[in-house]
Amino acid sequence: MLLSQLPDDVLYCILSYLDYKSLSRLSQVCRSIYHFVNRDAVWRNIAKEFLNTGITRNGTDIYPHIPLKERVKIAQNWYDGVCRKAIPLKWKLNNGKILVHSRRKDMSMELRGPNQEVNCLDSKNGLIISGSRDEQQSSFVTGTACCENFSPLHIWDVERLECVCSLGTEFRRGAGVLDMVFESPFQLLTCGYDTFIRLWDLRLSPRKCAMEWEEPHDSALYCIQTDGNYMIASGSSYYGVVRLWDKRQAKCLQFFQLSSEMVSSPVYCLRFCSSHLFAALATTLHSLDFRHSPIPIR
Repeated sequence: MLLSQLPDDVLYCILSYLDYKSLSRLSQVCRSIYHFVNRDAVWRNIAKEFLNTGITRNGTDIYPHIPLKERVKIAQNWYDGVCRKAIPLKWKLNNGKILVHSRRKDMSMELRGPNQEVNCLDSKNGLIISGSRDEQQSSFVTGTACCENFSPLHIWDVERLECVCSLGTEFRRGAGVLDMVFESPFQLLTCGYDTFIRLWDLRLSPRKCAMEWEEPHDSALYCIQTDGNYMIASGSSYYGVVRLWDKRQAKCLQFFQLSSEMVSSPVYCLRFCSSHLFAALATTLHSLDFRHSPIPIR
């Protein structure tokens, strides 16, 4: 029997032993092999080991409309720090303005909000939205400035409206939490003034974190995001530095300095999808496009 005549389940078993380079070469053999190798089922196990392919730790596919082979290709650029920078938005002073920019067409809008500094953004359905951050938080987990006690994280029961647990001990005074994100109902990532990214597992001892990563330049971390698997992106308080982390490594994987040394700005908020990362600084919104392969940006 020829390779193309084998049953699908046998082919899947054979291809599971190949790495991404071998699969790419195999897809060039003939048209029938090309169409089979390009199936998402062939690339799924490989995609789980790469950064930001959309396959979360529990197996959920965040971007089912994008072929996995294409996402694995883009993931190489995320790992190597290869991207194209752009500044789609600039502003002098927010003063409560809410700015909306669409990547699908050349369009921008300006909305009026509270007369406060605009320092966080969100992204949904192709729109990038920046708006004011409310200091009063009423979420399931809240982070404090760690001034009155040494446990900056508190878990609240929404139904009973009371604090049921505190996370972390021996935080130095004022080294509180600035951002947090859930990876699962039991796992939580936080960052803050003490320069650490921490992973908390609520099923373990509530007083200690499961893992931690330290910002190498002793800068406060204003924001973090995760791909739900191995990648973490963090925004620092100086020079608009965005860092990419691989949870399997202790050291930072890549970093990008988005503001000049003459005008230093924190990264107030960041978001990313499979191909782009967006970072909001004091007066600019930066875009990093990882679909292209220009000169690497370090």
